[in-house]
Amino acid sequence: MAYIGNSPANTGNYQLVDDISSSFNGTLTSFGLAAGGIAITPAKSGQILANINGVMQEPDDGGTNGFKVVSSNIVFSSAPASSDTFWAVYQGQNVDIGIPSDDVVDTIHIKDNAITADKIAAGAVVADIATGGITTAKIADDAVTEDKLANAINSAIAANTAKTGITSSQASAITANTAKTGITSSQASAITANTAKTGITSGQASAITANTAKVTNATHTGDVTGATALTIAAGAVDLAMLSATGTPGSGNFLRGDNAWEAVDGLPSQTGNAGKFLTTDASDASWAVLDTDANSTTKGLYEMANVISANYVIGNNNNAISAGPITINSSISVTIPSGSTWVIA
Repeated sequence: MAYIGNSPANTGNYQLVDDISSSFNGTLTSFGLAAGGIAITPAKSGQILANINGVMQEPDDGGTNGFKVVSSNIVFSSAPASSDTFWAVYQGQNVDIGIPSDDVVDTIHIKDNAITADKIAAGAVVADIATGGITTAKIADDAVTEDKLANAINSAIAANTAKTGITSSQASAITANTAKTGITSSQASAITANTAKTGITSGQASAITANTAKVTNATHTGDVTGATALTIAAGAVDLAMLSATGTPGSGNFLRGDNAWEAVDGLPSQTGNAGKFLTTDASDASWAVLDTDANSTTKGLYEMANVISANYVIGNNNNAISAGPITINSSISVTIPSGSTWVIA
């Protein structure tokens, strides 16, 4: 296409703009721009050479004079009449220069602040971060998830090993549960006494109460031996181990009140065969058993005249009583076969 003046500096395709005069009505000022039926979007108003009724129109991005281009529309400062004619040329539109070769574009070719976050591909920026480069103010709330924490930190948080945010005495109290937080005073007392035997089976609890296993009963040696049931060694307990009062000795005995007492001496047994031991309430002595009540020194033999206890005469023995004899009620005297009871 022929043009007047110097050749445009930015060469590109020059296109004849589709005629829009059919839409002129003396009222409308904005009309769509197209070339060959395809909408065009000039970067600046000066890229359109517009002519109304053979008169070139002034491009003005401010829209005060002539016309301006807004996106894909041409907007005139005054509405064209329905009888006006129109033609225009779209000049110097963007030229496709293709994809730059590797290492062609360096930092000097990029305008400051020209690259926004939207233009950076996900994962494209990988670089070392300076120590202290990321502060808490730069981390969004809830941005650090559990997966981003070291395993040791997660474990410490779960166990609250560091007892973060509390004093050392509070940490110790939590470990010992001194305050028994969250439970009643009776429950706290039960925990201290371990009444419920928490953490063990009911059988173990019963065994603890009965001390079946004799827990903490260490192996003993010496006088008392054993690791479970204890045994006192033979001869281990001597007089010195007894807490009795008095003085022990060969002639003493230990009374029921845990006191030593001397044993009264017996009379000599020499020459006292067949005698019995008797006492006058002060001294003991030997005496002869009187087996002959009818001796010449005793003219009488006395007996009770009332039988108050059951009696059985020995087999093949005879008995004699001086009468009369009274046998109490419910009392009996049994005379076996071959025996005789004579009442004189």
